[in-house]
Amino acid sequence: MGRIRTWFRAWWPEGKAGRQLWQNLLFSRLALVLVGWIALAELPWQYYSPTYNSTQNPLLLMWIRWDALWYTGIASHGYWTQALAFFPLYPLLIAGGHFVLRMSFDLSAVVVSNVAMVLFMVTFYRLVREYYPETVARRSIWMALMFPTAFYLSAGYTESVFLWLTTAAFLASRRKQFWWAGIYGLLATLTRNEGVFVAFPFLWAYYQQYRFRITRRLLPIFLIPLAMVLFMVYQWRDFGNPLGFMAAQSYWGRHITWPWVGIFLAIGTIWQGGPLQPNAVLSMIDLVAAVASGVLWVYGFRRRMPPDWLSYWGVLWLIDISAPVPSGQSPLLSMSRLVLVLFPSFVALGILARNSGWRRMLQWILPSLQVVFFVLFATWHWIA
Repeated sequence: MGRIRTWFRAWWPEGKAGRQLWQNLLFSRLALVLVGWIALAELPWQYYSPTYNSTQNPLLLMWIRWDALWYTGIASHGYWTQALAFFPLYPLLIAGGHFVLRMSFDLSAVVVSNVAMVLFMVTFYRLVREYYPETVARRSIWMALMFPTAFYLSAGYTESVFLWLTTAAFLASRRKQFWWAGIYGLLATLTRNEGVFVAFPFLWAYYQQYRFRITRRLLPIFLIPLAMVLFMVYQWRDFGNPLGFMAAQSYWGRHITWPWVGIFLAIGTIWQGGPLQPNAVLSMIDLVAAVASGVLWVYGFRRRMPPDWLSYWGVLWLIDISAPVPSGQSPLLSMSRLVLVLFPSFVALGILARNSGWRRMLQWILPSLQVVFFVLFATWHWIA
C-alpha cells in the first residue's frame, strides 16, 4: 500500500489542479447518485423483474443497466455466442473483484469502473499537460466529467477502463516508454477492439525518434495486435469461429457500410417521426453526437492538435458512424456513448472554453444533459 500511495502522490496533480480534480470527481458522482436515487424512487421504471434487477441496493442498481448485465453475466458464467461482442478484460476484472475481494459481481463492476475513472483522470491530465498549459488541462478534465454521457464512467461499462488504458498508452508513447505503451495497448485491445488504434501514437513517437530505421524499440508494438490474436484463438478453440466477435454484432443488427449511410438513415428516421416519438428523439441525440464530434475534429485540426490524436480520433469516429443499425430504434445506435471514448474531443472543448461565451454555455448545457440522460438510463429507458 505504501508504494501505491507514493505512486499516486507522484502522479496526482499538485496545487489547485489536484484540489479541483478531487472536487469535480466527488461532486459529480454525488450529484449523479442523488439524481439516480430520486429517479428510482419517484419515476416509473420500464423493468422490475429480478432478471434485469439483480440487487435491491439503489446505490448499485442505478449503475447496472443494459450492457452492464452482459459484462456481469460473462464474469459470472463465461462466454456464450452472442456475448463474444464484448471483449474479455473488463469481465475478467469484475471476476477478479468477486473471487479475490469477495464482492458481488455488481459491486465489483462499479468499483472497477470508478477506480479506472480516477486513473483515467490522472493519466489524462498528465497527457494534456505534455502539450497544453494547466488551464486547458483543468478545463479538459471538467469537460470529460460533465460530458452528457459521462455517467458511463461510473456504470458497469468499459468506457472508464478503456479511456484509462488508451490515455496511458498515449502518454507512454509521448515519453518514448515503448514497452509500457505496448503493454497498455495490449490491455486496451483486450478491453475493446478499437484498442488496436493506439498503435498510432506508438508509431508517431517512434518515427519522431528513429524515422524509418528498424530497431528493437519497435518490438513492443506487436503486443497491441497480439491481444486481438489471443482473443481470436480463444473464439476459434471454444466456438469454432475466430471472428465470432464480429459475427456477434449481427445480434444488434450492426452492418459495416459507407460512413454517410447511417447519417442519412438517422435523418430519415427523424423526418418521418413525430417530435415525441422515441425513435425520432433517440435518432436526433445520436445524430447530434456524431455530427458534433466531427465538427470538433475539424476544430481540433484547425487548432493543430497533435497528429496522432487527430488520427486516432478520426479513425474511431469513422468506424463508429460506418456501423449503423438500419432496423434499430436509432440507426446510429449508441453514438452518444461511443463518442465518449474519443478523449481528444474533451481537449478541443477545453480549448474552445477559453472563450467566456462558449464556457458559460457549456457549463450549463453539458451537466444538464447528463442529468437528463442519467435519469433515462437509471429507469431502464434506452439512451446509449
